[in-house]
Amino acid sequence: MNDGKIAAFGILCVLLVAGAAVFLPGQHAGPQSASSITAVVTGSETTATYTQGHGTIVDSPACNGSAETYGNMTFSVSPCVSYGFPSAFVRNATLDTPQVLPFIKTAYEYHLVYFAHSQTNWDLMYAVLNVTGNQVVTGNYTTGYQVSYVGNELLNVTVFRVTFQHFDVTHVSAYALPDRNESVLYTPQQVQAIGLALSDSKVASLMVGPHYYAEFVGSSGNATNAVSYVVQLYQVDGTVIVGAFVDLSLNSVTSSFSQQRGSGECWPGGIVVTDPWGETGFGCTA
Repeated sequence: MNDGKIAAFGILCVLLVAGAAVFLPGQHAGPQSASSITAVVTGSETTATYTQGHGTIVDSPACNGSAETYGNMTFSVSPCVSYGFPSAFVRNATLDTPQVLPFIKTAYEYHLVYFAHSQTNWDLMYAVLNVTGNQVVTGNYTTGYQVSYVGNELLNVTVFRVTFQHFDVTHVSAYALPDRNESVLYTPQQVQAIGLALSDSKVASLMVGPHYYAEFVGSSGNATNAVSYVVQLYQVDGTVIVGAFVDLSLNSVTSSFSQQRGSGECWPGGIVVTDPWGETGFGCTA
């Protein structure tokens, strides 16, 4: 993203640092630690400010862009625009490449935070990816958890369209982002619901692989008529979610389920692609 004039590409649906390491086509470079990142940006810029340009869906004062800063990049993001890859070809050319894959293949999560075309050369595109490296969880559900997300980076990817369906990554900058930390605490009733879920044999059989923690405890039903407790157990730094419904009297588990954690992006045409595990689903409104 080194062109001072860019046009943001907006679509209607997205489900949803001071230094940079630069990787050129063909290099198989993995994520860099903060200590190994050097201050290099394509061209002579070390700090750049970008404006949104085109892409606003609604022309009103409420759609004025707000300044967002990622790494050493600051640009305007409109609340009326969602950012996404314009086609499967551009997405694959950005993500499924030797330059980008080492950063996202084993990442806990990644998502697109900005996409734009150069106004001076529409074949030149810029994608900004926020990458969460790994999740670390300590503690337990009775006394509380400390959840940390480490190895986080921001990728600034330049993509060039060679032909109609041929795109090349010509530049990648990787910016180290700080760790993110949070505490998770539960009430005595929620602790009891978690304990019942963990002691249930069906729930235990669904917990494939090691190390789960209680990510969420709530209630099903509506605000005036709760039906049961809902316990969600997440695999630490993994993709599996195991859920359990516990009766309100806190006597037993009434049902359970298992699913895969995923985030999704809507493409034009209504196709949903989930990241970072490459599964495809449907449900987006074109």
